[in-house]
Amino acid sequence: MTIGIGFGREETLRPGVSRPLRFTAPPAFHPGALWLAAAAPAMATLLLIARLAA
Repeated sequence: MTIGIGFGREETLRPGVSRPLRFTAPPAFHPGALWLAAAAPAMATLLLIARLAA
């Protein structure tokens, strides 16, 4: 028995399109979230270096 994970389950589909039973990733890609995830460790490292240098 296949169980879906719930991403995008509330979205309506076009007529004639069926949802696959296998897991699919969310359709949206958010570049701001990617930048935030990449910048957080870099910023923490810079703050740590600045604190150790002072």
